[in-house]
Amino acid sequence: MDKLLIVTSRAPYSYRIQNGREIKIQNVGGVATALTGVLKKYRGTWVCWGDGRNDQAHEKEDIDGYTVRRLYLTATEKQGFYNDYSNSVLWPLFHYFRSNIKLDATGFKYYYAVNEKFAKAIIEEIDSKTTIWIHDYQLMMVPSILRNLGIANNIIFSWHIPWVSSEFFSILPEGKFLARSISKSNLVTFHIKLYEKNFHRTLEYNNIKLISQLKTLSVPLGIDTRVYHPLKGQYGMHHVKKASIIFSVDRMDYTKGLIQRVKAIDKVLSYRKDLSGKFIYLMNVTPSRAGIQGYDEIRSKLEMEIGRVNGQYSTATWIPIVYMYHKMSFRSLLSLYSSGDIAMITPLIDGLNLVSKEFVATTKKGVLILSKFAGAAEGLKGALIVNPNNINEIASSIVRALEMSDEERKLRLEKMKKYVLLKNSDWWYKRIIKAADSNYDNQ
Repeated sequence: MDKLLIVTSRAPYSYRIQNGREIKIQNVGGVATALTGVLKKYRGTWVCWGDGRNDQAHEKEDIDGYTVRRLYLTATEKQGFYNDYSNSVLWPLFHYFRSNIKLDATGFKYYYAVNEKFAKAIIEEIDSKTTIWIHDYQLMMVPSILRNLGIANNIIFSWHIPWVSSEFFSILPEGKFLARSISKSNLVTFHIKLYEKNFHRTLEYNNIKLISQLKTLSVPLGIDTRVYHPLKGQYGMHHVKKASIIFSVDRMDYTKGLIQRVKAIDKVLSYRKDLSGKFIYLMNVTPSRAGIQGYDEIRSKLEMEIGRVNGQYSTATWIPIVYMYHKMSFRSLLSLYSSGDIAMITPLIDGLNLVSKEFVATTKKGVLILSKFAGAAEGLKGALIVNPNNINEIASSIVRALEMSDEERKLRLEKMKKYVLLKNSDWWYKRIIKAADSNYDNQ
């Protein structure tokens, strides 16, 4: 690969003004971290949406040996592209939340217009040897637009959320256009085999004939294992050292199974009175997509449920659930991974879930309770795998984790650590780039 251009909806860094001074904020996330590593190696270009309050002062900048090129959206474009279509149509659709899908033709109009804006920005930054690597559901129309504008470059498209069954996908009025667009890439990657199979079935269901160069690959995103290591300390919980720490870290989202987890804690305490005071559940939830219908509702329901459980089981010296609704610093996150005894990661459905891998890489003693519907479950065989819809099963797994022998904990964790260390973020991008180069060279 001679040259590389990466395209994502969000930027790796954003800027804002605080107390009269400009502040640069790193947008932390597994995909962003992995892609930063790729671009540092290939010294390429990153095309993205500059949504920070002072990003317009940084349309193009060089960072760590690569270039960031930002494009900007009007308030109307942001509403239509981001809120109305990406997050109110595509997100619920690809997570099987039919009742949350707000079909809106106007939203698709702005979605297409913004994808066109991305395509034109890409064309300004490439030459004939540049490989274009596009990411995720916000940019599904970009491959088709590029091809229609005469761009014959090698295109990789990486899909980071679940791909649903062909029948469910057919709910989407614009679905055929979107699937056909992605099929115009040279390589399409998914995190697990099921999503890859569902994509092919969708193409068949919609009678989309494959062009000869299309190749697909199932390759799960890994983490940068160099930055996840144990920290000393009990995450400010020194006064409850005798209590086991169960924790979870999620965005506020209806796909995450948040209320089901609280109900599982309720179930544990209702039939195992002896466990009162023996554990604390630290539930960290990061604000997300405030103002979009469904997100504000889930927060209200969650906080009501937490209040009910704490009100029923708390004592003068102990509350079962410590709820935090704010973004956690990276150091605090590492401390939590290090001191936590049990990570409870039970989304109703998740494209992958990197928190589970981050915990495994960091902890020295922890037990992982993981949803069978998280993509990461395909590789993390040492976890206690649960159906996140089954409250009794989650509750039983919590009790099992609390009472698990040191020997079993060690064996389970060793198996998962080996997998996470081997299939890290470097392994992920090298597999994809190797496949892309091989596929393009053979055409």
